[in-house]
Amino acid sequence: FQVQMAAKKYFDVMKMFLTLERGNYSSIVNTCRVLKADEGKVSVEFEVDDRMTNHFGTLHGGCSATMVDVVTTGALLATPRGMPGVSVDLHMTYLAAVKLGDTVQLDAEVIRSGKSMAFTRASLYRKPEMTLIATGLHTKAFPAHATIRKDVLEGADKH
Repeated sequence: FQVQMAAKKYFDVMKMFLTLERGNYSSIVNTCRVLKADEGKVSVEFEVDDRMTNHFGTLHGGCSATMVDVVTTGALLATPRGMPGVSVDLHMTYLAAVKLGDTVQLDAEVIRSGKSMAFTRASLYRKPEMTLIATGLHTKAFPAHATIRKDVLEGADKH
């Protein structure tokens, strides 16, 4: 029962986090649906739409990198520490194309989190066959000066 309560807590944290994303990319990130969340692990899915494609009609690498950035950060929020950190490094490997209208599942997890740095990993799959289409490694730092903006926190209170 305690495990289920923790998973629900992290599921709710991830759902709230996705609605807080702001900027030009937020309308894309907000298309994610949370499938599951547990401590340090998050799975979401989204359909590839016109805003996400390149001139070949496939998922743009920059879009998938943005999704990895956001969802691995969500996995960090789904830990007892609950800190998003700031990006130090983001490495993507692209393995297969995803077309307009395809559904993508993105699984993210915290590999290791220490006092000043955290390491996360993500895998993106084309559904329903679960073909691995990309992987990402995202390193985050926890500098003392990095705090969440007050307007973002106030937005969280409204959800």
